[in-house]
Amino acid sequence: MYTAKIIRHRHKFHHYMNDDLKEVKEETHFKIVFSEPAEFDRFREWIKEHDGEYNYNKEESRQEGKFPKVPMFHDEICWCDIMTYYIMHVAGYSFHSTIDPYKGEVYIKE
Repeated sequence: MYTAKIIRHRHKFHHYMNDDLKEVKEETHFKIVFSEPAEFDRFREWIKEHDGEYNYNKEESRQEGKFPKVPMFHDEICWCDIMTYYIMHVAGYSFHSTIDPYKGEVYIKE
């Protein structure tokens, strides 16, 4: 059995002015992890075939790159949408469980 995981990393940024909190901004970034290393290579190749690029910055725990042009995604698009689509519809995995609380999902393939 093979597994694939989408892991969410939330980053909070606090903006202070003269020791007074003015703003809190939160960003969410996504990491994709496969138990079979070759699947990650296939994922990156699939992204590239659709004019995109996926890189993961380990130091800052965030994805970087360019969204692929996938016809079924028109308006709002997120890396988690791209990753989920690839895992379920291209690579043939099935949803297994969530990583609580709100840290991601686990998918399996027999």
